[in-house]
Amino acid sequence: MGIKKVKTGWQVDCWPTGRYGPRVRRIFKQQSVAKRFEAKIMGQGAAGEDMSDLRSDKRRLLDLVEQWYEHHGHTLKSAPDRVRSLRKLANALGNPLAKKFTAQQWVEYRAQRLKEVKANTINHEHTYLTAVFSELERLSLWPHGNPMQKVRKVRTDETEKGYLDSYQIARLLDHLRAQETDDCYYITVICLSTGARWGEAQTLRAENVRKDRIVFVGTKSGKTRTVPIDPDLAKQLHQRRKLGRLFGNRYKAFARVIKELKIELPEGQLTHVLRHTFASHFMMNGGNILVLQQILGHQSITMTMRYAHFAPDHLEEATKYNPLAMSTAVDTL
Repeated sequence: MGIKKVKTGWQVDCWPTGRYGPRVRRIFKQQSVAKRFEAKIMGQGAAGEDMSDLRSDKRRLLDLVEQWYEHHGHTLKSAPDRVRSLRKLANALGNPLAKKFTAQQWVEYRAQRLKEVKANTINHEHTYLTAVFSELERLSLWPHGNPMQKVRKVRTDETEKGYLDSYQIARLLDHLRAQETDDCYYITVICLSTGARWGEAQTLRAENVRKDRIVFVGTKSGKTRTVPIDPDLAKQLHQRRKLGRLFGNRYKAFARVIKELKIELPEGQLTHVLRHTFASHFMMNGGNILVLQQILGHQSITMTMRYAHFAPDHLEEATKYNPLAMSTAVDTL
């Protein structure tokens, strides 16, 4: 890359905004003119000026995915899974020329994809691809607009949130106590005691267990979360070890126990049912919805409101203040 002698003169071949940006190739009769041109456009690229008019942008969708990953995606907690999904998505779309990719192409792909997967999966793909265009646009690395911006997501019904009743909890814990290792038992107890996600409990380190609380780090939101626990539980955890991870990976062991007990759960909620169980029982026992939000680490109260209907007095005022209850003229049948 740079300037080289060709049959018709001196060719400038460069990438002013980096290897994922527009590639510029031009031929000049004089080497000095070629050098001045190269210096000018490389300076414009370094200054962040729009280079799209220098030559047509031939980046394909996969190129945008890689550029997004290099400049932003790698910083995400779910980076490996996200970029893997995006690469697969770009190929499924035929890896089109990015600037010619349209909303109509997405809608056509979506219609076919819905025959294979659920709407929620499609909506995740929608979010991921929209973010690629938006982030590159924000970084001035994409001047052609976001073709996904005006496309609506597929409407979905609210997912059922399964939870365990007291009898199921007791059976589950009894069964887990009888396992060869007690890792799965303690991970489950932590989830039921704190509302933690399975991954947060499973990767818990001894240093993060205090006298009467657990400090969860590396959470989904990236924020540290502290939740009180029973001192007896803290003591038992301290007895396991003083430093490092307290447990091994026990997802498969938990899945096996759930299957043995024939506990039926909504799809995709194998371990997450423990978090739902904590939240549901918290509200049924009179807990405060705002406190629950803090315990679960939800950034928006909207997420936590999914559990509001478990409160004993949820919407009870409907029976007290409806027009029939307020009217003294209603006949008793």
